[in-house]
Amino acid sequence: MRLVSKRDAEVGREATLRHELVGQWHFAGLKRWALVAMVAGGTCVFGLAFILGVVARGILPGAGEFHVSVGLAFPIFLGIIAATAIMHEAVHGLGHLVFGGKPCFGVKLIGRFFPVVYASATGPLIPRNHYLLVGLAPFLVFTPLFLLMGILGRNDGIAVMALMAMAMNVSGSIGDLMVARKVWQLGGRDTI
Repeated sequence: MRLVSKRDAEVGREATLRHELVGQWHFAGLKRWALVAMVAGGTCVFGLAFILGVVARGILPGAGEFHVSVGLAFPIFLGIIAATAIMHEAVHGLGHLVFGGKPCFGVKLIGRFFPVVYASATGPLIPRNHYLLVGLAPFLVFTPLFLLMGILGRNDGIAVMALMAMAMNVSGSIGDLMVARKVWQLGGRDTI
C-alpha cells in the first residue's frame, strides 16, 4: 500500500492537495518468517487479551472461577472465530455504507494456510476521519461490549465465550490498527 498525493483544481477554485491510499495489502511478497511472526503475534495478542479479560473478571467480587465443560470447546471456539469475524467485517461494511460506499467482502490466505477476512468499498472518496472511524469501529464497539459481557456475565460459559470473542476481535483488529496508524499520519482532514 502506498500513499499518493494529488492536486485537485476546479474552475474558479484554488488547487487543494489530497492524499489517496492506493493498492492493497499483499502478503505474497512477505518472507516466511514475517508470515509466521504475523500469525504468532496475532495468537499472542489473542492469548494476552483473553488472559487480561479473565483476570479482570476475577477481580470483581463474587465472579469466582470458571467452570466450563471442555467437551465442545474446539467447535465452540471455531464458531466464535467465525461469528466474530463476520460481525467485525459487517461493522466495517456498515460504516462504508453510512459514508456512501458500496461494501465488498472477501477472504485471502496468508502464506497459503492462514485465512484473513476483509471488507473494502467502492464509491466516493471519504474524509480521513470518517475512514478512521470505519476502520476502528469494530475494535471500538466490540472490544468493550464483549469484555463487559465476559466480566459481568453470571453464566461461566457465556462469560468465556464473550471473552474469547473479545480476544478474537482484538487480535483481528491488528490490521485495522496498522492501517489506522498509516492514515492518522496523513494529518488534517484529507480525503482517502
